[in-house]
Amino acid sequence: MMSDPTARPDNAVRLNKLVQASPQQVYDTWLDAASYAKWFAPEPSVRCEEVSIDATVGGQMRVVMQSDNGTHTGIGTFTELVPGKRIAYTWGWAEHPEMGAGSTVTMDFLEADNPYGDGPATEIILTHAGLNTPIERSEHTGGWWGCLKALGYFVRGIDPREAMYGQQSGATS
Repeated sequence: MMSDPTARPDNAVRLNKLVQASPQQVYDTWLDAASYAKWFAPEPSVRCEEVSIDATVGGQMRVVMQSDNGTHTGIGTFTELVPGKRIAYTWGWAEHPEMGAGSTVTMDFLEADNPYGDGPATEIILTHAGLNTPIERSEHTGGWWGCLKALGYFVRGIDPREAMYGQQSGATS
């Protein structure tokens, strides 16, 4: 049974983002490793170097990012997959296991009216629960917001690095 996407635990980050794509397109883009590598970058100095996604309940995901501060490897296990509606997984950092240890990420994809014109739109409700310190919540809030913004460009066929940072990467959907 799906939980209430509007509820937010006290130890969580909750972000909402409207994107111009159908819920199914957003869901599929999130689970496609080649696409994920093109948009999952929270700031200009971060680049996705390697992404592996086994999009099954119990399947693993691994995201290797490079930045000016070194390598950052996000790891998780999928706990729920409802096509076009919800993705949930555990989340942690290989290099800093104490940061967000035991946390969970849930994305709900809700069909929405498109205020920008014709075509489908989706409200993404991202909840990252289990972030037990203010620094964990702050760091993850900024990172997730950058990623959701990039995803919004990517699903419209716009290179997110160029749109957000003026860098060309050739990353379009």
